[in-house]
Amino acid sequence: MPVRCTCGALLPEDARFCHKCGKPQYEEDIARADAPEPPSAFALPSSKPAVPRVSFGDSRALWVSLAIACLAFFGLFLTSYIAPPLVPLVFCAAGFAAALVYSGHSVEPLSVRSGARLGWMTGLWVFLFLVIISALMSVYIADPGIREQMKALPNVARMPEMVKLLDNPHQFVMNLAGALVVAFFMVTILAGLGGMLGAKLQNRRHSS
Repeated sequence: MPVRCTCGALLPEDARFCHKCGKPQYEEDIARADAPEPPSAFALPSSKPAVPRVSFGDSRALWVSLAIACLAFFGLFLTSYIAPPLVPLVFCAAGFAAALVYSGHSVEPLSVRSGARLGWMTGLWVFLFLVIISALMSVYIADPGIREQMKALPNVARMPEMVKLLDNPHQFVMNLAGALVVAFFMVTILAGLGGMLGAKLQNRRHSS
């Protein structure tokens, strides 16, 4: 006796599948159709690229940021002596260079967010170097002989305010601590912006 499929098609008695909708009619065929297919041994790997994750746990990001920070630290002293108004550009250039160096050794392009993080890391290293130098200055400034030598420096002698501070070591240290707080935000933010610019530039090169 003919039977009907759930779609309404009239089927012969021995039909295993519906000629209209293809639905299996036997229990073993239904169970086989509902069973999940095993993963193929020849399945192609995901084509989605792995985006580099920049952090202190990434050894390459750590060493790139540290190396660029060392160069930027020496560039900072040179720029502050030759052209002090250009000092902020040194911090921005440090983040920019770190992003370029990191991307140059990476298969995948560096995202803008990762570039900013890498620049921030570079700026943090520069700031830590400044803290070390400031701590040493705070120790040596307590020696009257060293204070007199510093006041005799041509750049210091032209700044009466600095000479006055050197005569008051406690006030000098307090002003230095306040300057470090401002320097932290300035160095890390500018270096982060430089890292963003470097990542954008590298992304354009990859896309072209």
